[in-house]
Amino acid sequence: MHHHTEFCAHSRHSSSDEPWTATTNASTIKEMPYTPKVSFDTFENPLASMFSFTLQVKSAGYKRTRNTRVYLCAASPDESGVEALDWCLESLVQDGDEVIIFRGVDEEVLEKDHDILREDAREFMKVIQAKSAEADPDRKLSLILEYIPGKITDTIDRLIALYRPDSLVVGTRGKRGLMAMSMGLGGIGSVSKYCLSHSPVPVIVVRPERKAKKEAEKRKADPKRGTHFD
Repeated sequence: MHHHTEFCAHSRHSSSDEPWTATTNASTIKEMPYTPKVSFDTFENPLASMFSFTLQVKSAGYKRTRNTRVYLCAASPDESGVEALDWCLESLVQDGDEVIIFRGVDEEVLEKDHDILREDAREFMKVIQAKSAEADPDRKLSLILEYIPGKITDTIDRLIALYRPDSLVVGTRGKRGLMAMSMGLGGIGSVSKYCLSHSPVPVIVVRPERKAKKEAEKRKADPKRGTHFD
């Protein structure tokens, strides 16, 4: 756990304990009793082993037990990362679990105003909370957001060593997946392929066809939909 001490103990920022309200797709999600915890920030520390901005919230009454499962989800800002996060929160996570969401960003962003990066992270955490509330408003979870610039695969390796998750959830881009398939790589992208080859924990790859299937099922269930296409 040496890495944990090295990049988490430099600078701490306490968040307000006020409940939060988030909106998504123009629909208001009811206020959830999440409690913000201490966040860690090494954006300004040149001696830090890994630049990072960490946010954590816990449901009111959340308690870690021997049955708590820990999941690391690589949630890139593209469609593949959105799909991985959605599936993780909708179909995998259960009451009492902990989810570490990793959002990797290019190292060039460190040249920008770091306050903008921190605000982006806070807004993304609100989105995560809203998605979790939509999936199941009653379950109690621990949610951790790791907002880290740098090489994606290196960061995933370090986060696995830090958190020791039970499973790693990654998405795969459609275009890269098709290219990989034509090369005999099983239809997955470079990051997911790396994780399958190097991860010491089980890897769950969320494929892009999940979204198409989900939308097709939603259209089919629409009472206003005609039956002439069946």
